Amino acid sequence: MKFIHAADLHLDTPFQGVSGLSADWQQRLLTAPTRALSHLVDTALAEQVDFVLLVGDLFDQQGQSVQAQAALMRALTRLNAAQIPVLLSFGNHDYQPDLNRWHFPANVHVFGPQVTTVTLTTADQTRVAVSGFSYAQRWVATPMVAQYPARSSAVDYQIGMLHGQSGAAGDHYAPFNVGELLAKHYDYWALGHIHHRQSLNQQPPIVYPGNPQGRNRSESGPKGCLVVTSRDNQLVPRFQALTTLTWRDWTAPLTGELSRRELLEQLTAQLNAAYPSDAQLVTVTLPADLKLDDATTLALDQGALLHQLSERATDHWWPVALNQAQAADTATPLFGLDQATWQAAGKQVVTASAVAELAGHLLDEDFLSRALLEDLDAQQWQARVLRLLQDQYHLTTGGPQDVD
Repeated sequence: MKFIHAADLHLDTPFQGVSGLSADWQQRLLTAPTRALSHLVDTALAEQVDFVLLVGDLFDQQGQSVQAQAALMRALTRLNAAQIPVLLSFGNHDYQPDLNRWHFPANVHVFGPQVTTVTLTTADQTRVAVSGFSYAQRWVATPMVAQYPARSSAVDYQIGMLHGQSGAAGDHYAPFNVGELLAKHYDYWALGHIHHRQSLNQQPPIVYPGNPQGRNRSESGPKGCLVVTSRDNQLVPRFQALTTLTWRDWTAPLTGELSRRELLEQLTAQLNAAYPSDAQLVTVTLPADLKLDDATTLALDQGALLHQLSERATDHWWPVALNQAQAADTATPLFGLDQATWQAAGKQVVTASAVAELAGHLLDEDFLSRALLEDLDAQQWQARVLRLLQDQYHLTTGGPQDVD
């Protein structure tokens, strides 16, 4: 048996805050989620999967454009023609108060606001039960795991679809903990909501596939889906990239002292060598020890250097940001806080329980959601906070390095 687990397609993502792109790159960015969905269908057909799971946030918002709806319908129709069942749920971004307005192809099953279970029989006569639900409103504060039935002895595999996040009762996105999921004795938990691919448990797998297409600088690297295969009575997920346009963080390997012209020439040559194919939106960081004259530093700070670098971009890379790292021992304290204060705060504040209690609905921020599920040291935590603050600053001020 084989199936695809995908989530968080976010069709209709507006990509707000990304400025300065050429017309061609703008079009590539806007159509990237749709193209990733098309690649997902290509993968399903090539792998000859038995079914596809789409776990919430198919669309970026509750109201969708005609183009986004048409793209989803085209994908589902292609799967229908290949007789591949699709089980889908809606999440917090695309919650659906009324499912009756949708008219999907015959191969599609849509889960409603209460947990229900569908049983499939695959071509090799494997019986699979899949349980799940859709969001009927923006927030689902009630823990939904209790509604999931215990594993059925009448099937070969039981799978849970759950768009939510690990957290405390009262969180807004179907909170759960791993122990509750394991207590159901399912063979696989197909999660959605967190855009960073990660496994909360190895066997049985409790897995976020991440989103098929990164939406901003914080969602860098390859994105895609999971192809899950039955092997020795276990379900084993394998990552399959679907990204048509990838966000990258890249530190330029430069040393010494460079003039503005030399810097642009070396950056261009190195980017051409680093990204000779595909399409990459690159956040370029200059090393902290790279020496720049005053005029070059001013051009960097004012965005002129980024503009000149973008004029040298190719079909394979585009610089979305250009900055210089600060040396750790000379970094300016943020709001008067020194390194020791950041480290102490990181140890005391950034815990799963503290964030869950204090953040409330702000946990919808991908940064905070990931912080709940990652083991961050103090320096990593500080870097994440700084990136979030910098991005928000540029977004609200309309600066040249705007991001979503």
